[in-house]
Amino acid sequence: MGLTKEQILGINDIAVKEIQVPKWNGTLFIRQLSRGQQDAYLKRQFGKMGLKQQGRTQGIESNVELFGHDAWLFAQGVCDENGQRLFADKDVVALEEKNGEVIGFVASKIVEFSGMGSDVKELEETKNS
Repeated sequence: MGLTKEQILGINDIAVKEIQVPKWNGTLFIRQLSRGQQDAYLKRQFGKMGLKQQGRTQGIESNVELFGHDAWLFAQGVCDENGQRLFADKDVVALEEKNGEVIGFVASKIVEFSGMGSDVKELEETKNS
């Protein structure tokens, strides 16, 4: 017999790991993004994307440009050793004032740890073609 709805929803499947942050001479914990967070990130980075039909326009059209991806990712993915977020959404503005190289480094580690590297690369290639 397969897993039940309750069993599936009860599984804690968001992993946590400690990473080295050389520029800050220390470590911090990051957590994998949930599916909802991954979708929100892709919308933030690439906007609402959709195909135009019937040969009018080839490829994908982006309707929105949004910014603040790295600080938003940092706020979503930096956590304590138990996987509890350290930053709230309201902290993104303050995080945008931190060293961009460091925030970007941690954000890229969160994307990689969340298994999103190929999703992001594919969307970037599609957007640039």
